[in-house]
Amino acid sequence: MNKVYKPLLKTLSKNEFCTEQNVITNHCIDWRGKFKGTAELIFFPKNVKSVIKIIKFCYKNKISVVPQGGNTSLVGGSVPRVNKGEIIINLSKLNKIREVDTISNIVTLEGGCILQDVNDKLEPLGLEMPISLGSKGSCQIGGNIATNAGGLNVIKYGSIRSNILGIEAVLPNGEFHDDLKTIKKNNTGFDLKQLLIGSEGTLGIITAATLKIYKKPNERIVLVLSTEKISETLEAYKIITKNFGELITAFELMNNFSVNLTKELDNKLKLPFSGDYYCLIELTNFLDIKNFNNFIIDKFSEISFKRMNVIIAKSESENKLFWRIREEIPLAEKLLKNVIQHDVSLPLNFIDKFIEKSSSSLKKLDSKIFIINFGHLGDNNLHFNVFIDKILDRKEYKKIQKDINKIVFSNVVKFNGSISAEHGIGQLRRKELKNFKSADEIKKMIQIKKIFDPKGIMNPGKII
Repeated sequence: MNKVYKPLLKTLSKNEFCTEQNVITNHCIDWRGKFKGTAELIFFPKNVKSVIKIIKFCYKNKISVVPQGGNTSLVGGSVPRVNKGEIIINLSKLNKIREVDTISNIVTLEGGCILQDVNDKLEPLGLEMPISLGSKGSCQIGGNIATNAGGLNVIKYGSIRSNILGIEAVLPNGEFHDDLKTIKKNNTGFDLKQLLIGSEGTLGIITAATLKIYKKPNERIVLVLSTEKISETLEAYKIITKNFGELITAFELMNNFSVNLTKELDNKLKLPFSGDYYCLIELTNFLDIKNFNNFIIDKFSEISFKRMNVIIAKSESENKLFWRIREEIPLAEKLLKNVIQHDVSLPLNFIDKFIEKSSSSLKKLDSKIFIINFGHLGDNNLHFNVFIDKILDRKEYKKIQKDINKIVFSNVVKFNGSISAEHGIGQLRRKELKNFKSADEIKKMIQIKKIFDPKGIMNPGKII
């Protein structure tokens, strides 16, 4: 290990850092296993004072820092690069819930808190967090904020950005930014926390935050419907949103290929009917549960589908089974080789055209291409992932990856969408970002980065 670190390590507890490569290596690989970096040192600070101490030392010595939460990034945003001399600061020990305010329905918690653990603490109080993610058992709040996580309930509560009232952070020069406001109205000039939200650790390390929390629903209904065409799915969406509005907590889209994938993990994960597209819809606090089935049948009779099936969960265990099918698609996808991921968002009135045009062009490119299409229809977000079902060497993979990205992203632009809906930019989309943002936007982003981080030590090689 480099001798330069010795003065810093003497000021920390032994359990606040590690130099063993068998431990460090596990933190240098992203969740999908696509990005692998190196580091000679990882820190596990147990309090904010230690974070400040580490960052001040790194700033003085111009040592690059990679902030890390649960390492569930899907774009390589939370791992170091290869042989760049970067160190990791993992926040897993900053995991205290500092306060739960049941009058204002607000929680103040540290950046290393795991999302599921927070919900477990809130449940006896009849409260819950405004976000739900497939990685809820391992993702950390600081990382959720740094990536402006979306997830399954954006249609109901909005993204995490709209639920944050205050942020505490350590800036790249070691300055302590303390703005843990608990008020819902604060119109006092520039809102600096909004720059830290979604910055992917490039402007500072989020050590704590204050978020809105919500009353846990008394009951929920989960239903799955299938259609043959994506246009029919959008018609169903119009009917559901028109009639149920704020009762909708999730509206998820899954194509047939993605649903069938989950059977590879567990053959119990199947639906009693087939279709080209499926929607998983969750409604909460519906007052007339007994007549719900008849109501749904009556409403869907207003429009004609070629073939549509609807099933309504009869119990909470069935609710969970339906949700498992949706949540385990990424895990099932991970079993495949040669998958090229796209996390895009599109206006709802263009989603059918995007899917049809992109799918048609991709099939013409290669007959062995299959689309793993799933996502959060309620907030415009599609995970439009492309599987090439054949053996490819590295050169062949790079070539077809470039061709596939060109087709997908050109259609995203054509239909006025975004190349990143919720996963962020990280390392994966860094080079492409300059093609999809204006030169002026990129220039302003670089200027903001230099104001916060003049030495460029904070999560270098990500976003910009």
